Amino acid sequence: MKKAIARALIFTAIFCSYAPVAWCQAEIFSNSTLDQAKQQAQKEKKLLLVDFTASWCPPCRKMESTTWSNTDVQAWVKENAVAIQVDVDKDEKTSSALNVEAMPTLVLFTPESTGEFGRQVGFMGPSELLQWLDSAKSGKKADSSEPAEESDIWSRISKARELQAAAKNAEALEEYVWLWNNTSTSDSTLRDVRTGMLPVEIEKLSAVYAPAKTKFTELRDAAENSEKRGDWIILNGVLGDGPRTLAWFDKIKADAKQKDTLKKNAALLEPILYSHSRWADLATYMFADPITKVNEIYKRAKDMTKPRPDTEFAKDFDPFPSMVLLLYGSYIGANRDGEAQKIADECLRLDNTQTMRESLASMAKGMQQARAPHKSVQKQ
Repeated sequence: MKKAIARALIFTAIFCSYAPVAWCQAEIFSNSTLDQAKQQAQKEKKLLLVDFTASWCPPCRKMESTTWSNTDVQAWVKENAVAIQVDVDKDEKTSSALNVEAMPTLVLFTPESTGEFGRQVGFMGPSELLQWLDSAKSGKKADSSEPAEESDIWSRISKARELQAAAKNAEALEEYVWLWNNTSTSDSTLRDVRTGMLPVEIEKLSAVYAPAKTKFTELRDAAENSEKRGDWIILNGVLGDGPRTLAWFDKIKADAKQKDTLKKNAALLEPILYSHSRWADLATYMFADPITKVNEIYKRAKDMTKPRPDTEFAKDFDPFPSMVLLLYGSYIGANRDGEAQKIADECLRLDNTQTMRESLASMAKGMQQARAPHKSVQKQ
């Protein structure tokens, strides 16, 4: 579900000022593929600059008419870098591989490594871009145009993946521990990295390298001792210890004093409960007021689609259907069909689209099949 939402975020683009409905690529961009451009950059010992774009996007259009047409930018790129543009509509594989989720996104590689050096998301003017590129050429991973932490995070993620792929597990572990301890959750993008992407990578390493499992077990226990319940829940998942989370949930779920704790960690708990077929618990404790919850989700979904000054989302981007399905499915799984119908009615009142209708129907069918074995067990 999360990947589907992320993929929907990347559809944006560039228009030429003199041809508003046609694609026009600046002269500094090569027609090479990413692999070809990497080989050329390494051979010529230059930076590789990748501009992710598409066929329509106001911020990208602005960069086309200002930044990419700037003579200083063009001169710098021609002398110091190999540059390509990736149309995310035509090359979803490359966009997905580099975790591109919003437009425009610039990704930079150095000739010494196949991993990315840094990235910028959003519109950049000529002076900002040149400052960033000059910093990269001098070997600096941070500059005044981007928070140092975000730049370093993406660089270290690439480095950790490279190390793991090369079976340099001890070094990869050092990188992942640093990332776990230093990735901020105050920024929405980095928060998604820490709660989504990073745990997946850590889990892969822990499965093949025992010291990684030992280290993150220590971090999990430390999180519990310091009452960092969210970190504790995430690391339980990394360590394959979902039952530990469920046992804690069972102890506190009916305690009114723990209501705020459950609410604070709802986003982490809900998928765990759902995956363990704890539909009744979801309906009773997490979604006790489903109609209000549906409206809260709808508001969040609408906020996600609002235009931003430096990035653009697809005009038909509608995350609401996918965001509400876990709530709807939980009520069907819990055999509370009457309330589930009211939830569906409210969803259609807010978003009466073909996508919503199909999503609800598919979820209802799947959950009715999933709950059948549980009904049989209960009767026995």
